[in-house]
Amino acid sequence: MEWKGEERRRFPRANFPCKITVVSPIRYLNSHTENISEGGIRVLLEEKLSPYSVVGVEICVDKGKSIKCKARIVWVKEKINPLEKVPVMYDTGMEFIEINDCDREYLRKLVEKILSMQE
Repeated sequence: MEWKGEERRRFPRANFPCKITVVSPIRYLNSHTENISEGGIRVLLEEKLSPYSVVGVEICVDKGKSIKCKARIVWVKEKINPLEKVPVMYDTGMEFIEINDCDREYLRKLVEKILSMQE
């Protein structure tokens, strides 16, 4: 089901799959990003995290370049296995709440570059 509502994001997002580690209160979760912006990310996780909780994040955006920051879980949507009717993954939206200004600027330029290549 595709979202057809009003777009409320403050920052443009780009589809950009890269490795990510999420440090939850319980354990480390390794995954990849679905999309990214200077304000946040969307990831698929094997564990359901509580909305409004704060997690540590490390995003490997390029060879030798990773961004470490803190993010707040904004929303979680279960991805259901249609055969077993149970959640198998959790589509998770995160907002950066503690991120270095240089890293935020790096992400802004990266998204701009990706989006300009798609035009």
